[in-house]
Amino acid sequence: MRECQMSKQWWKVSLLGIVMVVAGCSTTTKPEVAVSTSPVPVAAPKDVWMNQFEQLNGTPYLYAPIYVAEQERKSILKQIKSASYSSYDERKDYQIDIRNYMFVHRDNLSAGKLLTNNNSRILELEQIGEPFPPSKSNTDAMNRPSGVKTVKTLWYVRAEADTNADKLLSDLDRKQIGISDVSGANYTEVIKDIDKILLVSRLGIDRRVVIYTSGDKRFVANIDIPTRKATIKELPPIN
Repeated sequence: MRECQMSKQWWKVSLLGIVMVVAGCSTTTKPEVAVSTSPVPVAAPKDVWMNQFEQLNGTPYLYAPIYVAEQERKSILKQIKSASYSSYDERKDYQIDIRNYMFVHRDNLSAGKLLTNNNSRILELEQIGEPFPPSKSNTDAMNRPSGVKTVKTLWYVRAEADTNADKLLSDLDRKQIGISDVSGANYTEVIKDIDKILLVSRLGIDRRVVIYTSGDKRFVANIDIPTRKATIKELPPIN
């Protein structure tokens, strides 16, 4: 009888050890993310608009944002009332609700959208590629158009759902970082569940190091842009 009780106790201890080992492995390889609210999808706007195509330097592609027309009208009215309305190119302080991008090949006239629908909001678009060589007239390459001589890939920050229950899509919601070809094709999510981006360190055209928060945890990610893969590690707690 005593041997049977000891056997049961040993079995419980062994089971606890297995659970702890499995839990430890899970935390190391795939950190759990605390979600404060349930993500709520936001319906795609019925009234969208698109204009002002621009060139992606060093490529045959033109691109234009697809945005919520109502937000554009509100921004224009605000600028007119404040007597600061000018040309489209000078309205850099607009907070336009961009939902998608259209890409057009200038030679064969093929066209396509970045995303299949307009349900998410694109908060940031960065053109990644070979920088302009420095010159005597302008040593600051970032002052040139897009700061890139030849665009290789496109980098996005995107909000997919209303995670803070304010019925809007904004930088206050959880975000993801994604990468696409210069044609807008092959969009790939590389990091998700981002609450706040603390740092983006740009190392050439092939690598980014991103530090961000997700729930009450902090992470550092090494992103290999050509392969569109991220190595993510959790930072030690600060308390």
